[in-house]
Amino acid sequence: MEQQKIKVKSGSCLCTFYNNGKANVMIIDVVEVEKAHRRMGIGTELLDKALALAKDKNVDSVELVVNKDNLPAKKLYEKVGFTKINKDFYRKLL
Repeated sequence: MEQQKIKVKSGSCLCTFYNNGKANVMIIDVVEVEKAHRRMGIGTELLDKALALAKDKNVDSVELVVNKDNLPAKKLYEKVGFTKINKDFYRKLL
């Protein structure tokens, strides 16, 4: 596994790359834009850079998880071409 951080202006994005045995995958772990700079295109710029990086690294799919109530993030992800898939996620807190 490899991680890479992308930074622009007042935001950053953390991506993890791995091979699941069938495909090269990039997971966008975090997309952060400072509150005062939201709705200025920074999130779109971050995701565009992340997707360009994925292409450079021959990634087959890019995945991310979003809180079901985070409507602004969902709109952003759909705007840059992500589609909702049905996937179950599990967590165990230690």
